[in-house]
Amino acid sequence: MATTGPEPVCRELQLTMKHYRSSIPKTAKERVLATHGTGPQKYKAEYLLNGEIVGVRQFDKNGQLELERPMKNGVLHGTLYSCDDGVVTSAEPFRNGFAHGVAKQWSYDGQLIGTYTMKHGTGLDLWRCKKTWGNKRVFLAEARHIKEGKRHGFEWWLNEDQKSVYDEHHFWENLQHGVQRSWNNEGRLRRGYPRYWVNNKQVTKREYLRACANDPNLPPFRESDNRPRRKFPSEVLAAMSGGFNRANSFYTESALGPQRSSVGP
Repeated sequence: MATTGPEPVCRELQLTMKHYRSSIPKTAKERVLATHGTGPQKYKAEYLLNGEIVGVRQFDKNGQLELERPMKNGVLHGTLYSCDDGVVTSAEPFRNGFAHGVAKQWSYDGQLIGTYTMKHGTGLDLWRCKKTWGNKRVFLAEARHIKEGKRHGFEWWLNEDQKSVYDEHHFWENLQHGVQRSWNNEGRLRRGYPRYWVNNKQVTKREYLRACANDPNLPPFRESDNRPRRKFPSEVLAAMSGGFNRANSFYTESALGPQRSSVGP
């Protein structure tokens, strides 16, 4: 059963968590929506102000914040936070339902390891990883093109060598629309790949090739693309080299098109 009460969480979190400044009003009232199955600890709560839901939070079993989604008029508005064991790992600003502004990502030890900029839901969404052993280097792990809040263009899941990928997708206005590939640790295609998609419908290779002849938004099939090595667009290369915000200081239509997924030497 949902319970409503005063909302003391925001003030406590702001005193104890670095890089955290809640967009949920301090005067909002908390209503617990769900608890953890192993005990009475709250798992999910929403926050109300003047009858309107102004945010949602999720908590781990120890009561630590895991996710905070500020809201206005039913959509994301404010800074979206992700946390792990009391450490803020990412902060992404939203305006009227669209990512807008400079998103930041931190490692578990509090180091700023990357940023990217979205403008009204459009830009290059990036995610980095920091090794916890050896040289503890930071590397780009994910890159996806977003347009007006929708996946639109290529999405890559990158290997640590920063020259190859282990998953590749192509979207058009949030629909899978292209060739999907997935590779194993040896760089060989997994069983069942490539997969072919047209307007979110999986089709045969023959049907895909036929659709390519009439749809310029479909990336052409090339046998050489079945190898995992890629030549990435300049904005992805900038992110790899520690370019932080420079990687997303522009957004071109050419970054959406099939020509951006070419095989390297």
